[in-house]
Amino acid sequence: MLWAGSILVIFVALWSWPASDAESKPPQVILPPQLEWVGTLRSAADVTPKPGFFKKWVKRIVGLDDRKQAMMMPYGIAVDARGRVLVADTRQRVVHVFDPVRRKYKTFHPPDRDPFAAPIAIDTDADGRIYVSDSVRARIFVFTSEGKFLRTIGAIDKEESIFKRCTGLAIDKQRGRLYVVDTVAMNVVAMTLDGKVINRLGRPGEGPLEFNYPTQITVAPDGMLWVMDSLNFRVQHLDPNGTVISAFGRLGDAIGEFDKPKGISLDRQGRVYVVEGRNDRVQVYSPEGNLLFFFGHTGSADGEFFLPTGITVDGDNRIYVADAYNRRVEIFHARPEGGITLVPPSGAGGGH
Repeated sequence: MLWAGSILVIFVALWSWPASDAESKPPQVILPPQLEWVGTLRSAADVTPKPGFFKKWVKRIVGLDDRKQAMMMPYGIAVDARGRVLVADTRQRVVHVFDPVRRKYKTFHPPDRDPFAAPIAIDTDADGRIYVSDSVRARIFVFTSEGKFLRTIGAIDKEESIFKRCTGLAIDKQRGRLYVVDTVAMNVVAMTLDGKVINRLGRPGEGPLEFNYPTQITVAPDGMLWVMDSLNFRVQHLDPNGTVISAFGRLGDAIGEFDKPKGISLDRQGRVYVVEGRNDRVQVYSPEGNLLFFFGHTGSADGEFFLPTGITVDGDNRIYVADAYNRRVEIFHARPEGGITLVPPSGAGGGH
């Protein structure tokens, strides 16, 4: 009888546990007409099938609750050809793999003998291999599409590297070229996919093809580059040889200005998405640098951010934003039409 009573107590306690984050529905915020909110990724529970009561009970008893398989500080994001969302988690030092199509989740990392210290950016090549930059280790880690470690790029030995501090990376899949932002060297390193240096683009300064601690980069289908020149508070648009096509941006906290710019990406229409980290919003520009629309403000509800970092846009114009301090990735969908140019008053805020 004592055993039966204990089982009853456990049953009642588990039945009354709060719902997981994946089951909660935070209040919706107003978004610009060009955009719709799609969903959120926080943990395995957001993509894997919900277990039955008995399976959930067993997992909780033995300490395998899916709620523990959650992101701590998402930063870089990529979406591969299979539709999987790959997230570099800087604090947890792993890559999270969310597979919403097959309803699977896993993590991977390098061998313990050569670990991550601060994985920050991520991309894939045409064959599905996964490349992850580590800003502290100053090298690129390369994995198979299933997360098996292959090699590093840039390492001279265990301690030294050809990079001073590599941060953003982008892969031109059509031409087989890897671009790595070396923030401290203040340039962009163009490489083959096996790590041979082709060119170094840029130097310190404020002029064309000069950088002041650049951080992130994205590459267009035609091979053109867009570089986040963070402490010059601008985006530089380059051709693959380093010729500057244009630049836009300036310091400030008004809509359309940059204070702590972070991630950058492009959609199929060529619109440029820039994460403004300090002001918790994403600003969207035409290729010429005209502001089209923006979204986000500080908070934890759907469509809000608390220090957004990385961003990527997939082939269906789904936008994935790493919401670092909220420990999640927010997903939106942008309509293909170009949208209207906004000219807000200085100091305006909000996302609508």
